[in-house]
Amino acid sequence: MTTAPKAPIVSVDELSVAYRSGSGGREVPVVQEVSLEVRPGRTLALVGESGSGKSTVAATLLGHLRHGSRITGGRVAVDGEDVFALSARELRRLRGGTVAMVAQNAGHALTPSMRIGRQIAEAGGEVPVTDLLEQVRLERPRELARRYPHELSGGQQQRVAIAMAIAARPKVLVLDEPTTGLDVITQRGVLDLIGALREELGLAAVLVSHDLGVVARMADEVCVLSAGRVVEAAPTRRLFAAPADPYTRRLLASVPRIADAGLAVVGEDGTREIRPRADSVGAVDVVDVREVTIDYGASRAVDGVSFRVRRGEVLALVGESGSGKSTIAWSLAGLRAPSGGTMRAAARGGAGAVVGGGSGGRLGARPGGDGPLGVSSGGDSDGLVGGASGGDGPVGGSLGGSRGGLSGVVSGAGSGGRADGPLGVSSGGDSDGPVGGSSGGDGPVDGSYGGDGPRGGSPGSDSNGSSGGSSGTSPGRDGDLAAPARRRPLALRRAVQLVFQNADTSLNPRRSVGDAVRRPLHFFGTAGSRGEAATRARQLIADVRLGPDFADRLPAQLSGGQRQRIGIARALAGEPDLLIADEITTALDVSVQADVLRLLDDLRRERELACLFISHDLAVVRGIADRVVVLRHGVVVEEGPTDAVFAVPGHPYTRALMAAALEPDPEAEGAVAAAEEWADAAEPGALWDDLGGGHRVRRWRPADG
Repeated sequence: MTTAPKAPIVSVDELSVAYRSGSGGREVPVVQEVSLEVRPGRTLALVGESGSGKSTVAATLLGHLRHGSRITGGRVAVDGEDVFALSARELRRLRGGTVAMVAQNAGHALTPSMRIGRQIAEAGGEVPVTDLLEQVRLERPRELARRYPHELSGGQQQRVAIAMAIAARPKVLVLDEPTTGLDVITQRGVLDLIGALREELGLAAVLVSHDLGVVARMADEVCVLSAGRVVEAAPTRRLFAAPADPYTRRLLASVPRIADAGLAVVGEDGTREIRPRADSVGAVDVVDVREVTIDYGASRAVDGVSFRVRRGEVLALVGESGSGKSTIAWSLAGLRAPSGGTMRAAARGGAGAVVGGGSGGRLGARPGGDGPLGVSSGGDSDGLVGGASGGDGPVGGSLGGSRGGLSGVVSGAGSGGRADGPLGVSSGGDSDGPVGGSSGGDGPVDGSYGGDGPRGGSPGSDSNGSSGGSSGTSPGRDGDLAAPARRRPLALRRAVQLVFQNADTSLNPRRSVGDAVRRPLHFFGTAGSRGEAATRARQLIADVRLGPDFADRLPAQLSGGQRQRIGIARALAGEPDLLIADEITTALDVSVQADVLRLLDDLRRERELACLFISHDLAVVRGIADRVVVLRHGVVVEEGPTDAVFAVPGHPYTRALMAAALEPDPEAEGAVAAAEEWADAAEPGALWDDLGGGHRVRRWRPADG
């Protein structure tokens, strides 16, 4: 006898949502006549590009609408109750008690000044905190409950967010991009946990995700949205095997696969063709890193790492969170000094500026200094790396300078002035700087020196841009990238440029994107007049495949993919030899991600640009990288040509990464077999097993051997 299917616990019927635009009060539809159902113990995935309405639909299950939005038609029912007919008290009881949400970034959702145990207790419910922590598979729950959020890894934070969501034993779980930003191993663990809890507690789940590998693994049914409308809805296996709508076919075809030996070019009908990689064989080295170590206090984050990046080549760094990938990138950009080893850039044209103090030079420590180091006091500095009051540059700091660079990434707090610079190391202001240690500087995020002259020179300085009263050479003049950014010559600072992961926070929201691209042109002296800078900025924006009219727009008027393109254009303004791309496609939906990756590939071909590509997405790495370096706990365990490493991964850690990667196919098996337990067997003088063709593996042995 067959069991009758359970009644839906979530029912959305002909839902339409609109928001009122700022001009004229016209209503703009964002969701149009969407219908769906979810039964207990089942997972429905909402997929689509940014702006498709998937997050808006999911939020209505908790009775939430963005400011200025309203329901224009239809009904949302959860557990038999009309959500938007509930009183305020009933709505509070619904949230958490019947429906709970796990948000994308648990680090932002957790209160930084409150211990984990107290936050879980405040979520309500009868289940003890330690029992909840055990249920989400966290070890030593009593100890962990006493910690603060910053003392947890990203995966641990996400598990805590899940514990808070299930504390009151809800019937419906809304998962809004729950694993975005997590490495593949951590992602697999979180998804396995969610699946197990769904079975244990009989939860219905609504999953919002742009990661179709996650959808293929987690969902029972899929609802595809485009421009606020449902274009296709079907059981997961059927939809992935035979998508009916052209939009769905294009979406699926845009997803990179681990088997792809290049980037996919997708046609309008959803057909895909693999683009062969550019040939960089025999190219000259741009950057040489040897035996580099980087410490954070007593902890070693990077231990003896060596690699080279060649002109026109993409070298990928992969590994779990905490493997040292981004630490290496920031050190190459001059934002974190290494503790040992060497990092050198190939010579490029032009001598760099010398740090020193004459009264007449642009680098002089004088009132009103406006040189690339901005070492001045109380003046109007355009310097990017100012080291004292008055400098208005990204690293440096002013108590009241008025002009400056691009925009910041990570906010810092202060009072009086404003820092928009990449390092924002100053005082007396409200800082928008990316590293935001203080405030007052107003320079770019591109990791570059600046100045108004070609090399930061001015009357009173010599032809190399060195200051009138200085002597000796600056660290970094011989291509030494171990020198911090503020001590590198202008030419060397230009050589390495950084594109940040989150374009939303790396652009100043109050300045046009054209201004963001123009400023490094002024600072580097690569454009003379304002008119020339404006023309060059528009050309750079065109180079990243955007129209010239984008120069006049504010960041908020651009999509996520368009903002990331502007971040690339800004980095290209320095005419770098090496572009560092740090997780630049992590938060982008699949079709936009594909466009940005093709752009990056085009640029490296057209400009013979070297690229250090950092990503936890192994399928993306397979498609774009020529060579790959695998890091674990700051140590290289495997390196070689991308095709060789992916075809025959030699280290068990590499195999573990590949086994955890998710493919956009519910029927797909792991790319490789699960890795065995192992122990490190490397010894001085016998670190590597050479597999030939530049492919080598750090020595290891079975754990019981």
